Amino acid sequence: MSSVAEYIKESYIELTEKVTWPTWRELQSSAVLVLIAAIIIALLIFGMDSVINYILRWFYSSLA
Repeated sequence: MSSVAEYIKESYIELTEKVTWPTWRELQSSAVLVLIAAIIIALLIFGMDSVINYILRWFYSSLA
């Protein structure tokens, strides 16, 4: 049981003294970057889906 307590103690020391946490400004800019990238990727996928949908509708309507 002492090894679990030692692990928790060492983990706490690691998180409080050795980890470099981002500042609030860095965190905000990273979140904005991720949001913009997600929107761009979603728009690309939407565009590809629309083009494929148009091509398939054209193809199947030409068969009828």
